[in-house]
Amino acid sequence: MIRLIKILVVAISLAVMMNPAHAQSKPETPPAIDVEDLGDERYRIGQIIVDRANGSFTVPGRVAHVDEPLEYIAVAEGGVKEYESLLELKTSADEFQLACILIGLDDAASIKPRYQFDERAAVGPPVGIDISWSKGKQTISITAAEALQLAKGAASDEDWVYIASHTAENGEFMAAVIGTLIGFVHDPYAIIEHRHGLAIGAYGAVTGNASLLPPEGAPVTVSVSFKPEKVGRND
Repeated sequence: MIRLIKILVVAISLAVMMNPAHAQSKPETPPAIDVEDLGDERYRIGQIIVDRANGSFTVPGRVAHVDEPLEYIAVAEGGVKEYESLLELKTSADEFQLACILIGLDDAASIKPRYQFDERAAVGPPVGIDISWSKGKQTISITAAEALQLAKGAASDEDWVYIASHTAENGEFMAAVIGTLIGFVHDPYAIIEHRHGLAIGAYGAVTGNASLLPPEGAPVTVSVSFKPEKVGRND
């Protein structure tokens, strides 16, 4: 099965090479990704655990920032946008992207933001995002929307979509360059975005929900799930 995953990674690279927009550029070689077959359609990619049968995966991380202005739910470990992210996850963008593909997410029909703060809706397969942590003997779980505090209104958990990040003309996978995983300001370099965006044009209007979240530095686990039943719904 590991060989099959390596073939999949090569297929992703070939898809970039076949894109006419990249025809004059030499694509970057994707990094090697170690995948362990755990049986029963479960796989380990770094610290990500993929459950293909249930269309979901989990990845550990920590609470990065709660009270500061936010533009991202999560960035990869060492991501340059960590200072604007609620969470920092123990994974790379390449590993996160591969996990998304393995649970069935496909950006073939996606509409990515043209630029950060683009007011046009992002379109892609719908996903669910949950954040959990241990408190004593209890496991507490909240949704990504509940983890955010908006100056006005509330975020919707129905509006997270997979956009797969922009790939530059030289073949660079921009999520890997910047480390952006899950955003909500229509960042074309994120892998998952909020369909309508949150507080676009109102910097500082979104922070973490301190009344629900554990303190900064606390370990958490993020769960991402493909929600195919929501594909094609009217907004």
